[in-house]
Amino acid sequence: MNFLEECLCFIFPKACGICEKIEKNYLCLKCLKNIENSNLFCNKIDNCKKDKTKYFDYHAYLFLYKGIIREKIIQYKFENKPYLSNMFCEFFIKNKKICGFLKKYDIIISVPMTKVKIAKRGYNQTELIAKLIAKNIKNIQYKKDILIKIKDNKIQSTLNKKQRIENVKNAYKLKNAQIIKQKNILILDDIYTTGATVNECAKMLKQQKCNVSILTIAKDI
Repeated sequence: MNFLEECLCFIFPKACGICEKIEKNYLCLKCLKNIENSNLFCNKIDNCKKDKTKYFDYHAYLFLYKGIIREKIIQYKFENKPYLSNMFCEFFIKNKKICGFLKKYDIIISVPMTKVKIAKRGYNQTELIAKLIAKNIKNIQYKKDILIKIKDNKIQSTLNKKQRIENVKNAYKLKNAQIIKQKNILILDDIYTTGATVNECAKMLKQQKCNVSILTIAKDI
């Protein structure tokens, strides 16, 4: 920790993102254990290679999208709590199975948002977590200007499965393709519901003969 980080921690001490008690980390051991022992905890890596409708090989996720996890994701996205990115990152990096999975990839990217939506929210919630993962996992790099969103489409959560697939068609554009050519790429999103968004992103990356997989905090079942 550098001097600036030490000063910031003194002024704004770290606190557990779940119980909000002052902690040396952003996730206390008690809350971590409680959630890992709950029915919210999945810790799964689904093999998607045989599903011809999907453009990604694996989907790794830690939780079901309900209970306290759902509450914290909603707070993180819609209630101006970008600092919760630290807690979600700790869930990933403190999990041996997920860490092993992450180390197989060269590059991590986040699902992009339009400039208008970023300006409205103030941050891209998936980008914050992806950057922290890259900072903590040495062999994986975060790359920003790979996919950009060029279509200000409807909010996915308001649509059914068929509508979601149509809604994200041609919503993204690939940039700097040479950077990712034949690389192992991980796409980070917060929630997986139908998978339409990440599948469209993966489709774009597959054009460069990449190995593509998905990482999400939770899966909505």
